[in-house]
Amino acid sequence: MSRLLLIAAVSLVAGCDGSSDVGKEGNVVGASCTTSGGPSGSCADGSKCAVDSDFPGGSCVKACTAQADCPDGAACIQENSGICVLECVDASDCRAGYNCVEKSTLNPAGSAKVCLLQ
Repeated sequence: MSRLLLIAAVSLVAGCDGSSDVGKEGNVVGASCTTSGGPSGSCADGSKCAVDSDFPGGSCVKACTAQADCPDGAACIQENSGICVLECVDASDCRAGYNCVEKSTLNPAGSAKVCLLQ
């Protein structure tokens, strides 16, 4: 029994390691940025900094062709030929200056609420 509890605890801790990758401060999806890759304050390797009019202050995004390409908490939307952006329920889930808007998703086709300027 104690071995099972230890395995469960290790799994929870391991799952938490990636939680900073996605969110208002997520360096894979969601954080403000000015450059892609590189030192602290910019996006993680494999992500890029979107700085167009939909992303005030820049936002770390990840290229995608399907939802499976995105980390948990991000949605693959049709913008910019497919990018993973931060999912939301309402504007409080987004950084200041962003709104929680519904956008069309890629593979599977549908929609998701994500953090964008619009």
